[in-house]
Amino acid sequence: MQVTTWHGPSLEPIAAAHRLTLGDFLIEVAAVHAGREAIVFDDPLQDGTTVRWSYADLEQKSRDVAAALVRRGVGLGTRVALVLGNRPEMVAAIFGVALAGGIPVPISTFSSGFELADLLARSAAAGVVTQSRLLGRNLGDEISGLVGSGQLPFLGWCDVVDDASWAAQPSAEDAQRVQHRRKLVSPGDPGLILFSSGTTTEPKGMVHLHRAPTLQFWLIADVFRRTPQSRVWAPLPLFWTAGITTALGPTLAGGGCFVLQETFQAGEALRLLERERVTEPYTLPHQATALTEHPRWASTDLSALREVYGKSVFTRHPSVSGDTNWTMPLGYGMSETCGTIVSHRWDNTREEMKVSTGQLLPGARLRVIDADTGALLGAGADGELAVAGPTVIDRYVGKARDESLDTDGFLHTGDMGFVSADGAVHWTGRRTEMIKTAGANVSPAELEFALRACPDVLRAKVVGVPDERLGEVVVLCAEPSASAQPTEQSLKDFLAERVAKHKVPRHVLFFAPGEMPSTNSDTKIRDPALISLVLARLTKARDR
Repeated sequence: MQVTTWHGPSLEPIAAAHRLTLGDFLIEVAAVHAGREAIVFDDPLQDGTTVRWSYADLEQKSRDVAAALVRRGVGLGTRVALVLGNRPEMVAAIFGVALAGGIPVPISTFSSGFELADLLARSAAAGVVTQSRLLGRNLGDEISGLVGSGQLPFLGWCDVVDDASWAAQPSAEDAQRVQHRRKLVSPGDPGLILFSSGTTTEPKGMVHLHRAPTLQFWLIADVFRRTPQSRVWAPLPLFWTAGITTALGPTLAGGGCFVLQETFQAGEALRLLERERVTEPYTLPHQATALTEHPRWASTDLSALREVYGKSVFTRHPSVSGDTNWTMPLGYGMSETCGTIVSHRWDNTREEMKVSTGQLLPGARLRVIDADTGALLGAGADGELAVAGPTVIDRYVGKARDESLDTDGFLHTGDMGFVSADGAVHWTGRRTEMIKTAGANVSPAELEFALRACPDVLRAKVVGVPDERLGEVVVLCAEPSASAQPTEQSLKDFLAERVAKHKVPRHVLFFAPGEMPSTNSDTKIRDPALISLVLARLTKARDR
């Protein structure tokens, strides 16, 4: 009988060992690692004073936040927006809201004033926890001005974390209320709302049950081998899914230390990496590149880095000799799955990671669906990926569950892929991004994935441009690695060994660092702007 639903390993060992709510997670890790260092932060709001919290400190600070929110009237299911940079109070607020019975709603500090008001409206937040200033912006005043304005009918209050009167030592009665509430919150209660970035469409709010992020914390700690010896630096914002469920939570699950940086600055990051003896940097490619371009890159002592293989920037540093048995895990996930749902592990080889996207994580289920007919497909057949399991959204904000998932509880991702006979999942790209050339589909993501193995390419983006004869042609936009000098033919030859002939790009264009148009946060390539630049270059070359 043909298999059409694939299952990850059993979740029973994890479910039996841990109570899967955010509040219980914090209490558990704090009990095991009470005296260990949990958080390190140089606070710009205190003239750069270094803040160090133990796990016991983090628990107490979170309980203080919870007590302050109880006094604010936060109850079971109350939504509390968190508009904070990467600072200890953001961590305490995530867990503090949960301990009070509420639902933390991290909101992007990248948002303009209009976008911020829109996200607060969409979230239906009863209140906001924010900070007075961030990057020259008076967030406290800005958000306080929205309270009672009529623009946001649900928003009743705004608290500023650097106000000395906020979250002061709770009374014994307040502490007891928090303790009672924690015991009544269930893993099946709504526990976290995340918003998509909204770079191409309106932002979507995703309602996750408590079990989703807490499961991710334990699962990803194992995937990355986070331990009490781990000292992780990750400048990903904590209002992003990966910031919470791949960087922060799994570090705490492993008993490690999380080194915070409120906003990424290359020189400051190098200082933190050296001073705090960071063992694992978890960073975006453009941030890693910025580190290498800083004047102090070569002279910084990064000898403590151990988990770096698969992150070639760090392995090339003169002071680094990391653990060659550890490789940066690659995987697949999204905000709707509360992070990773398919992954390799730290002990998989680079060769294994080049072949597939990985295996389903415990508890996950996957189907491959014919995008045209809706039929379920078997092994080897390419179609739309649909996922289900305890880390998949309960529903979208403003939507019923049956409007968010199909009748069997599967989320249709819009991503294409297939499952090979050995159960490995292969992601091949977005349905909407497929390039149709001479009647055949070409996945940009498949080519970009293949180029990860090319040492001459630092960054790659594949786009389709109109062609009178073929409909579209494939164009590779490549940023060469430092000191590398690939040619158009060398990259075509590299891909020809790995993909079908019709998928090899018709054109290869080279771009200098920073030349490919990106979003303001420099985390995503802006396709329309890049396509315009590609068309201009091709037209110029044709007219010569």
